[in-house]
Amino acid sequence: MKLLTFFITVMLWQSLAWSSVAQPNWNVTPGVLCSASDPNFSNYDYPEHVARCTRNVNTAEKEQIAAEYGNLPKANWPQYEFDHLIPLCAGGSDDIGNLWPQPIDDAHKKDVLEDQICNAMKAGTMTQAEAVQKVHDWFSSTQ
Repeated sequence: MKLLTFFITVMLWQSLAWSSVAQPNWNVTPGVLCSASDPNFSNYDYPEHVARCTRNVNTAEKEQIAAEYGNLPKANWPQYEFDHLIPLCAGGSDDIGNLWPQPIDDAHKKDVLEDQICNAMKAGTMTQAEAVQKVHDWFSSTQ
């Protein structure tokens, strides 16, 4: 019985640890959509005709983001991905309001969601509004 209790406790602890991910500061990173006036606008994509931007995050922008998130030291940057809150593939912008330092392990977890979103948008089975909502829902469900 003790072994079973121990096993259940470990499994519960692991499931809680795996489900919790770092959250963006929603005041700093509310999410921004790409538009034709965006300097990194590339083209329109998908059946919905979604504006797409290319990734072009320079060091100065990373420094600004790191400062907004508590002066994250440059030496620690390799532990983070300067992530697009709304993925580029879903029409997210390269604007600083769509970028934040996401811990690498969490970024890999979010990549799974992003792949699902991008594939659904390409197939025309998900709108941009639904994609943005899925991103927000994912963060809500992983708190």
